Amino acid sequence: MSANFPQGLREFLTVVESQSFSKAAEQLNISRARVSQIISRLEKDMGVQLLYRSTRSLSLSPAGETFYQLSRQGVDQLEHAVLSAQNAHASIGGQIRINAVGGLFGEEILAPLLLRFMRDNPKIEIELSFSSTREDLIESQYDLVVRMGSLTNSNLIGRRLTRYANYLVASPAYVETMPKLNSPKDLLDHTLINGSVKRWSFTHLNSKEKYELPVQGKLKCSNGHVVKQATLEGLGISRQPAYYVEQDIQSGRLIQPLPDWQLPHSDVSLLYPKSRNISLRVKALVHYLVEAFSIDANKNA
Repeated sequence: MSANFPQGLREFLTVVESQSFSKAAEQLNISRARVSQIISRLEKDMGVQLLYRSTRSLSLSPAGETFYQLSRQGVDQLEHAVLSAQNAHASIGGQIRINAVGGLFGEEILAPLLLRFMRDNPKIEIELSFSSTREDLIESQYDLVVRMGSLTNSNLIGRRLTRYANYLVASPAYVETMPKLNSPKDLLDHTLINGSVKRWSFTHLNSKEKYELPVQGKLKCSNGHVVKQATLEGLGISRQPAYYVEQDIQSGRLIQPLPDWQLPHSDVSLLYPKSRNISLRVKALVHYLVEAFSIDANKNA
């Protein structure tokens, strides 16, 4: 970390990206108390609160979110400059083994970026698996894993690539024939379609009331294409990520039966072992993907 960066920036980024003071302390090889002390000092020096802390949760303040995004971008640019200088004297080549989220995200969002990376680096070979099983990154010898959802393994370094909204959706035909929904509790009287997420968590947009629904779907399928098709055909209500249903919501083919209740976003993260010597080719791909998703996010902002 450059001396020109604020003291504590490295620790702040690690806390945010690991979503835990304890996990950050493990990655940084210092005590949890020391990490907390460094973050508090950073907040004091800046004169703003960056993180909201409680015994059960950790979240960014509005100022913290802005500081994180701009700081992460600055560090990424610096690391990219270092890599570019290294690449000028070393041709990137060799195999990279990747396990990733499949479905529409893997096939139409991630895969084109990997193919472009291969085109730009002709000596790179990629082995890409869309296995739905959550692979053990260290045991399986994958170089990188792309996962959606919360991160739990503190032996891995996690870099968030992007974040997607999730929507509760149904077809107009289904809604017209069923009792009106006023709250998530009413979903117990409806036909549900679910994939891999077994509990749906809701937050009311105004009151911030929370409700968690255990889902027993009439149709259970981890393939998002199938879940979406069943929803379009009026077989029930489903929870879908934005990249599957945004266009259908805009066109009216799908509607949101509980518009005042929000589902949590899903983070897509890039993971690699912190204990392994990361090769230049893997570092180059990590920075390529982080930059590509950052550019896409800025376009859609």
